[in-house]
Amino acid sequence: LKRKDASVGFYNVKNMAAVDPDEYVVLDEFQDALEDQPEANKRDLEISIEDTRHAVNLFFNNQFDEAVAYMEPKYHLSIVQYYMRFFFILCTIFRANESMYHSLGFATLSFIKAVMTCDEKDVNKAVGLTKIASSVCEKFRKPNNLTDRLVNLSISADENNYTQEQLHAELCYAEALLERALLTFVQDENLMNFIKGAVRSRTCYMSYKKCVQYLVSHFWTDENIRSHYESGVKLGYGTFNLLVSALPQRVLRLLEFAGFSGDRVYALNALKSAAFMHHTLRWPLSALVLLVWNLIVVYCLGTGESDLELSKTLIRTLLMHFPKSSLVLFFAGRYAEIHGNFTKTEELLQKSIDQQSTMRGFHHICFWELMFCNSFQQNWKQAFKYADLLYMENHWSRSSYAYFCASLLIAQNTSDCNANVEENREKILQYMKQVPLLKVKLSGKSLPLEKFCVTKSAQFFNHNFLFIPIYELIYFYGGFSCLANNEIAMKAVLEDIENVSADDYCLYLFMKAMCLKHLQSPFQAEQCLMEVISRKVDLKVNTYLLSNAYLEIALLHYESGNVESVKNYLTKAKECKNYLVESRTHFRIHSLEMRLKNPS
Repeated sequence: LKRKDASVGFYNVKNMAAVDPDEYVVLDEFQDALEDQPEANKRDLEISIEDTRHAVNLFFNNQFDEAVAYMEPKYHLSIVQYYMRFFFILCTIFRANESMYHSLGFATLSFIKAVMTCDEKDVNKAVGLTKIASSVCEKFRKPNNLTDRLVNLSISADENNYTQEQLHAELCYAEALLERALLTFVQDENLMNFIKGAVRSRTCYMSYKKCVQYLVSHFWTDENIRSHYESGVKLGYGTFNLLVSALPQRVLRLLEFAGFSGDRVYALNALKSAAFMHHTLRWPLSALVLLVWNLIVVYCLGTGESDLELSKTLIRTLLMHFPKSSLVLFFAGRYAEIHGNFTKTEELLQKSIDQQSTMRGFHHICFWELMFCNSFQQNWKQAFKYADLLYMENHWSRSSYAYFCASLLIAQNTSDCNANVEENREKILQYMKQVPLLKVKLSGKSLPLEKFCVTKSAQFFNHNFLFIPIYELIYFYGGFSCLANNEIAMKAVLEDIENVSADDYCLYLFMKAMCLKHLQSPFQAEQCLMEVISRKVDLKVNTYLLSNAYLEIALLHYESGNVESVKNYLTKAKECKNYLVESRTHFRIHSLEMRLKNPS
């Protein structure tokens, strides 16, 4: 007997007695179990992919615990032999070999959770699971004997010697290694830490290169399995190329020496292609990577070169498939925020929070955006509420959260006539005292953001004053790009800056320049930035202002088409050394250099 529906291959022992005999057809002759093994392997691969796809759908539908439970290692029952038509099925029950897709799916769900929450426990758990997943996938890869290694030196092995299961194993192996490398950067945005993770993952990069070749040259017997493989290759190799392309030039040269390369145009096209393969397992993950890139990364670590039309299309498509997904609603809120529609942003982020209660860590990401969104509108009390919730509940960087709380209270005392100044002042002192005490080290190094906050806290105690520090934080996280699309909010910020007595004159000039730039007054903005540069000898604490002033002038000249001047100011920006949040500035410098190379 052979089952008509080959898409169901795992059985629960309780349901075995209820098997419908109409689901089976008679084979003309008995087939030996060993002779049918390739077909069984193919069927198991299809089933494991569909199981993983089901778990991904659960995850996007806010059923986080159910998704993880569904992918956890479990006992399966498999029918080895069918005999005795309609009445008797002889089967062997065994514990299945660990499935590469179940193992990778389990690790991937933990990886997404770790990236969303940045919680140390979640990150460490995800690192452990990616290690296990890579070990499981290793068992299914084509044996890497001496002959294979010699052949692979020229990467000219006969791809048709690989089974479809071995090809998917190679892909899953590379994916597990990539996730592990990315987690090193989640733990610490320090560039050297990322380099170490990337160099350790050279095997991952080479595996993806092989997968790209196999996609083209392998003779595929099943188009469905091939399409899942294709979307996986485009997701993984595209993400790898995108990340490498984002690294500053000085780092990129080291990675290129180690054999890496990063083609951003290829990466974005590959991810876009995978995101529209809606019949495959990895399409929503590809869409997720593109949304993270276009709505977050290019604003925090780039210069705002976002494909907002693509983001809009992806969000609409995802909402059609997952209308109540808290994850998708978050990106919809972020999209509205970038467009300066802050009321819509708050509505969508609150809706995202209301959709689920099992993953509190994801609420914290919404709190982060709500904190900034309310800051853009100078709703200081509400912004402080979300900052304080992060300080109390989230342990990624309590030092930074304490500084955020203090900064928002300073803003409230400065511009809100109804503020309880004395009470706020006491709270400001308490939070500022906590900033250096709560600083943590990862891999022996402090977070760059925490270094900044500790330095500014010391400046506060030395001078008993900081010049509206929340606007510095807004600048570092690309917030002025959001304010640029809301003229009323931007003018309110400029008015706020003008009305404060500026002991730190250079910081005042820099913040004023950012407002003028986004209010379409580039000439006046450049004048302010040039004055900052002329006063560089006065920069004792805010040393980052010099390099960022050069960078901002380069951006102004880029908009006017003065390419040579852009290159000149970028060179000056790169010559600045040993200042606060230097890595973040170098990311932005490289982003502008990439725009010069690939104008669009």
